[in-house]
Formats: sequence, C-alpha cells, structure tokens
Amino acid sequence: MNIWHICIFELRRILKIRSVVLNLFILPLLLIFILGTALSSTMGTADDVIPDTVRVGIIHLNSESGRGSDALDQALDTFVHSPAVAGMIKVQNFKTEEEAVHLLRTDKLDFAVMIPSDFEENVMMGKEARLQWIRGKDNTLNTLGETLFTRFTDEWNRQMAMTKVLGPEVILAMSSSSKSGAESSTSITVINPGKTGTAYSASQYYAASMLAMFMLYSGMTTSSSLFGERDNRTLIRLQAAPIGNGVIFAGKIAGNSLLAFLQATTIILMTYWFYGVDWGSHPWYIVLTCVGITLASMTLGVIVALICKTTASASATLQGIIVAMTFISGGFMPIPIDFVQRLSQLTVNHWALQSFLRMMLDAPVGEIVYSILMLGVVCAVLLLISGLIYRRAGYRYE
Repeated sequence: MNIWHICIFELRRILKIRSVVLNLFILPLLLIFILGTALSSTMGTADDVIPDTVRVGIIHLNSESGRGSDALDQALDTFVHSPAVAGMIKVQNFKTEEEAVHLLRTDKLDFAVMIPSDFEENVMMGKEARLQWIRGKDNTLNTLGETLFTRFTDEWNRQMAMTKVLGPEVILAMSSSSKSGAESSTSITVINPGKTGTAYSASQYYAASMLAMFMLYSGMTTSSSLFGERDNRTLIRLQAAPIGNGVIFAGKIAGNSLLAFLQATTIILMTYWFYGVDWGSHPWYIVLTCVGITLASMTLGVIVALICKTTASASATLQGIIVAMTFISGGFMPIPIDFVQRLSQLTVNHWALQSFLRMMLDAPVGEIVYSILMLGVVCAVLLLISGLIYRRAGYRYE
C-alpha cells in the first residue's frame, strides 16, 4: 500500500458521503446563483457606474435678476459650457432658493448650487469663498456635482489671488480668455482606468468568493478524516501495516487535495456554462490560484486536527476561521473600511479573490502574479506552522 492507494481510497470514501457532495458541490452553486441574482443591481459593468447627466440648478442670490457680476457670470458660463463639464451637467438658473428646492423634491433637479451674495466680496477681501450645496436624492450625483463645482471654486479663488498680487493686467487676460469659451480649459479629464465593459458582475464576484470559501471547506473533510481514523480505531490497524505514519498522513492529504481540485473544476465549469461567468483568459493562473487555496485548505485542516481534541471542536473551529476570513476579505459583501481591508490582507480569501477578479478583468499579468505570490506567502506561513505542529504532535493513536 502506498500514498496513491490511500489517496484513491480516501477520495472514493468521501464521495460516497451525500452530505459532503451536497455541501461542497451543490451548495456553492446554489449560493452563487442566489447572491449573484439578488445583488446584481449593486454590481455591473463599467457603464453601470458612469452617472447620467446631472441636472444642476444654479441659484444667484446677489441680484434681483438672478444673475451676478459680469466677471463671475463669464467665469461660471465658461466652466459649465466647457466640453469636459457640459457632457456631465445640464444647468438651469434660478432667482430664489425655493424654486430650486421645489424642483429637487419633485425629481426635476438632481443637485443645486447656491452662490452667496458675499461670494465675490469674500474673494476680494482675501477670504476663502465657498459655494453652498443643496443635495438631491442620489448620492452619486450629489458627489459628482460637489466635485465639479468645488473645482470651479478652487480655480476662481486661485485666479482672484493672482489678480490681487499681479495687478489688473491679469483681469484683462482672464476676461479675454473667458470670452473665447471654446478655447478655454477646465483642467477636468474623464477617464476609465479599466478595460471598457469588463467590470465584474455580481455573479463573477460571488463565483470567485464562494469558490475560495468552499475550497477551504475541503480542509474540514481532511480534519474529519484524520479524526475518523482515530475515533473508529482503524488508525491502529493502519499503523500495524508495513507503512509509515507519514505515508498514511500524506495519502489522506492527497485524497482531500484531489477532492478540492474536483470541486474547483466543477464550480468553474458549471458557473461558466450555466451562469455565464467569465473567468478570464488565463487558465493556468486559475490553476495556480486553486493550488494555493488547496494548500491553504489542507494546512488549515491539519493544524486544527492536530491541535483540537475532538471532531466537533475541530469542525467548529475550522468553520469559524473560514467564515471569519471570508467576511473580513469581503467575500459576502465588500467592506469599505481601511482597518478591515488591511486586516483582510492576512487572509487566504483576500488574495484568492483578488487573483480571480484581476483575471476576470484582464488586468496586467504583473498584478495577477502579485496576488498569486501573496497568496503563496500566506500558504507558506500556514505550511510552516502545520509542519512544526506535526513534528511536535504527530499523527498517531493516543
């Protein structure tokens, strides 16, 4: 009897257990379908995150006509009609705040900007001049409006400071520049840093996160198998055979590793065929990532099995570790908290998820390899810990 015979026997034994087949093969596919469908509105293609044109109301409080001074009006008109900004906003002018608020409440405006009556006075006195916002119902459009008009305010303050320091000649230059509206620039550029149309969907995100999580659950079958030989007292008979403890141990690890690879292959192919999940164009990097997750899964199972005293405590401990790592890494829902994101970099799930997502987005090979290498570093640490514990505790009947 060698490692290969033990490996095949272990794999056959596990696949005969219906609960294992249900939990490792059917449950992840069901969760990917449910989460991908239910949360599809929160994720999508790159086009989904580009906001529509913002309907902006500009309220002038410094004159009865609803218009301000010539210099301010010219600068503001130049800004809102510049090519970069004109494609983002549609402007309406108002005399009173009540008019704009009414349209905001009836969804006829998305965002409003109020120019205080002392705006230019503050600028000329050297004080910081700020516009006032009236927010609409859409936070994304509010953020876009605030960003654009904050840029205008910063530019206006800068130009007024230059005028005050350099003299009226600059005012003439600014005036002539504002009249040639088509030639002026706003220093605003709109870019899409990713490949157009390749932002991951909810199905892709949860296919990657659930694959990583349920491959780690293969470590639980490893732990249960190691405890099962002890509890059933079959480990004594195995150790009586002319094979070493290391061969028995390695055979069981190999069998559960094959189970993890079979599980990964099934999930990837089924999600590709039935859910339309695009896993990218780097199949060998996918294999390499799955190798890393499998190694992490086996080492976690070994560590828990050699430390815990009973099957129940080992299963509870390992399940708690897997769920905690999945949660911290954003496997259930991305967590935009800096501390949590830094903490997630210590987990297997984080680097596995980043590897899969970068492959799905056709990211540069260097970024994909970096994620896989970091996954390898985490696996190496777990492998070192499991090796030290095995040398100390061993796998034997006590």
